[in-house]
Amino acid sequence: MKARDYMTTDVVTVGRTANIAEIAELLRCHRITGVPVVDEDGRLLGVVTHEELINIFLPHYLSMFDDLAFLDDLGTIEAQTMSEIEPTLFLAEDVMHTDPHTVGPGTSIMKVAAIMLNNKHVLLPVVDEENRVVGVINRSNVSSAFTGAAGEEDSR
Repeated sequence: MKARDYMTTDVVTVGRTANIAEIAELLRCHRITGVPVVDEDGRLLGVVTHEELINIFLPHYLSMFDDLAFLDDLGTIEAQTMSEIEPTLFLAEDVMHTDPHTVGPGTSIMKVAAIMLNNKHVLLPVVDEENRVVGVINRSNVSSAFTGAAGEEDSR
């Protein structure tokens, strides 16, 4: 079982100048967890997932607390954050993960699964020898491979 057998080949990608509002809309419309960011030749530059988008809006100091129960209402923080951030001003190149793990089409599903779990990735770009994106593989693809579920999943 290889990545090529389970990867999604109809890949939604964005360029480095796509803004986060556009990216969020693509993720929503296509029901996907992330998009590869590519150059004009389709070479991988980075990846933007829901996590990168959420991190823009979440004040970083909140991640220091395991339990936010001591904060009765985050409404004030939310209102301030939302008023200070203009989604069209942040570009893919500003928020993308610039050194993503990748796999090749011939990578075994077992290795794909190990990379995903060990690094907490929701998707991995599948690239050729010239670092061009030829597909993406996500956790749903991997679980389908292991369980024998047929068909391409909608949540790439």
